[in-house]
Amino acid sequence: MKKQPQYLESGKALKGHDPISVYAGIATMGKENITAVYETAIYQFNSFENKKVFEETPEKYAPKYGGYCSIAISEGSLVEANPHSALIQDGVLHVFYKDANQDTQDEWNENPIENKRRAEIEWAKLI
Repeated sequence: MKKQPQYLESGKALKGHDPISVYAGIATMGKENITAVYETAIYQFNSFENKKVFEETPEKYAPKYGGYCSIAISEGSLVEANPHSALIQDGVLHVFYKDANQDTQDEWNENPIENKRRAEIEWAKLI
């Protein structure tokens, strides 16, 4: 089985943000001394409680599409995502590209069902 691509910075998922906080809509940095590894990515947490929650169901809190921007995946591209632009769709964490001028979550929200359908098709090609 081919290894799935992941967007990592220095081996860290979500640019070092706590996945539990990102899932809750409040992207805060995790601590370097509270970590877990899931699918070769290092996840950092604000607390040992958050780490425990993550370890019980990591597939719930790990970002979809390897942490790449979900709208870019729907277009067949691997683009970095910003943990400060995230949403939960069907219980799954999606992250998006965001800078001072653009937040691609807005594009996703225009038609989330169709974008998810396209992303699944394109992701299967990328992996």
